[in-house]
Formats: sequence, C-alpha cells, structure tokens
Amino acid sequence: MNQRSKWTRGLLVGVLGLGASGCGDAVARGDVRVTLSGGDGTQRGYADHLFQDGWSVQFTKYLVSLGDFTLTSAAGDVHTTTDHLLVDVQKGDVPLTGLTGLEAGRYGVAFRVSPPEARTVAGASVSADDLAMMRERGFSYFVEGRAQNRDPTLGLYTFRMGFPVNARMVDCINGVDGTQGLVVPESSVAEAEVTIHAEHMFYDRLGTHRGVQLRFEAIAATADANHAITPEGLASQELLDLRGLDGGELRDAQGQPVVYQPGAYALRTLQEFVTQSIVDQAHLNGGGVCTVAAP
Repeated sequence: MNQRSKWTRGLLVGVLGLGASGCGDAVARGDVRVTLSGGDGTQRGYADHLFQDGWSVQFTKYLVSLGDFTLTSAAGDVHTTTDHLLVDVQKGDVPLTGLTGLEAGRYGVAFRVSPPEARTVAGASVSADDLAMMRERGFSYFVEGRAQNRDPTLGLYTFRMGFPVNARMVDCINGVDGTQGLVVPESSVAEAEVTIHAEHMFYDRLGTHRGVQLRFEAIAATADANHAITPEGLASQELLDLRGLDGGELRDAQGQPVVYQPGAYALRTLQEFVTQSIVDQAHLNGGGVCTVAAP
C-alpha cells in the first residue's frame, strides 16, 4: 500500500539538469526532482479484505492541489519552487517540479496542500471545469469512485466528494530510511515523492496509525436512494449515533457497536471526521509522515 512509485521520465514541469559545479565553484552540488503518487490505493483501489466490514473501493478520479515544495538546509538556506498544480493521481504518478544546483547535503522538506489559485496549472488529466470547480469551492482534494460489499446483494455505491484542506506539510520524515528530510547528493539527483495515502479517508480513529481499521459501512449508510454518497450525506451521520445500512445502530460482524474515535479533535459528524482524517495523508517517499502546520 505504501510502495514507492517509479519516476516517470519525460514529463517534468520545467527542465531539469544535473547541478554541475560551475567553473571555479568548489562547492559540491546536486539536484532534486519531485513526483506525486497515490500508489496502488488511488490507481487500483482497495480490496475487501482490507476493510473490517468487507467493502472494496475503487477511485475513478483523485484530484490533488498542491505546490510550494520547499527545501531548507541545516544552515537555514531556503529553496522554494513557485509551482502550484492540480493533478489526478488516479491516472498515474505525476512529475511535479524540481530544484537544481543545490549545495550537496541534508535538507528539511515541506510543501503546501491548498485549493487552486490563479497561478495553479492543471495537469494533463484535469479538465478546466474541475479546476474552476475546485477553485470556487475551496477544495484541495476531490474524489470520485465506487464501492461494493463482498455481499453482492447490497449493490454498487458511488461517491463524489471534495475536501477543503489548506495546510503546510513540514518537517517531513523520509519514508525510505526514516531520516529527516532528504540528502542532495553530489553531482546526482535526489528523488522526492509526495505520496498520498488515500486509505486515510476510511480510518475509524484519528491521531494515530496504530490499531486503525478501514471501514466503509458508516459512509455507505449516508447514501441517497440512488446509492450516491455525498458530503451532505456524510454530514447527516452523527458520530455519537452511527447508523448502519439498515437504519439501526451500526454494529460490526460480532454484533458490537462500531465507534469512530476522533482523538483530540472536537468533531460531530462523519463528514467532519473524514475531512480531518485526510489532512495528513500526504507523506514523503512512501510512509514518511509530515507535521501539519497552518498555511
């Protein structure tokens, strides 16, 4: 679920070259190039064995709006890209940006997840209508897809939802080796991948990755008569009174009440819970967790 994706060559935004030392420049330098990936989760979906309640999920669209990728050296030198993009990671891994000619060494990593702005460039798989919609509604994530339980009699459900996240992801840990940020190598290129963990939106607890279960029935139970799930429907599901598909109290396979745990967050509805659960879903190089800061 958290595998690193391969770098897709030839689609870089801008032109990247190796940061060779200039004539008379004794400082060792290198480059960084950045991709965005949702991995198998956004591209192939999640099978029913991953969900505690037997659902499977596939995305048909997973739009992400982000930019301002920033590297900070140990000496406090800050290097920030000006790129801000809206891309669809359901269609595959996407090259984002790059920084060249950086002094070799370790850098802290940060970036910003925020709604599209006037400067935002839409990726090849993103329509002008989607860009305008997300800019107008203040969404930085927008997802479409379908879900089905292993019990086929329950039918097919669809969802179409946007989330207004606006946050800086800072102090990112490198998912490859667990160290802080990344190392720019001498006369070479460091690969930095912003990895979207789409499974966060199905978490049943916040504030920890331990003991988390993926669940979907509470989400499915908010669907309308056409089995369509919307943010408005999620907002009707009270966390302290969760309902199942039959309209009764939401219970697990053992007959125990299902409880969503919001941790330190004061949340009332499932819509608020899901929105909060995806705030920190953007990681560095696979599973490297970043700290969420104000924009």
